[in-house]
Amino acid sequence: MRSFIGRDILSLKGFERSEFFRVFEVADELAPFARNRQNTDLLSGKTLLTAFYQPSTRTRLATEAAMHRLGGHVLGFADFKMTRAGDFYQ
Repeated sequence: MRSFIGRDILSLKGFERSEFFRVFEVADELAPFARNRQNTDLLSGKTLLTAFYQPSTRTRLATEAAMHRLGGHVLGFADFKMTRAGDFYQ
């Protein structure tokens, strides 16, 4: 299995089977934090970039809240018209 360190994950299409299983293992490790709505500094100093090209307020906010609970930061946008991506959707 290739390491996730230093990789930009833009799509799941490039994942190997073993990498999917590793993601599930990490999700199991993080489950107690989510279940107890517990904050931690596990991702302190890390930044998550989100790009929502279609309306998905609930998904966007849940993702951002999770990152903040883990101690990280979020950058992103939810309006494709404010980016060059809007050129492709006209």
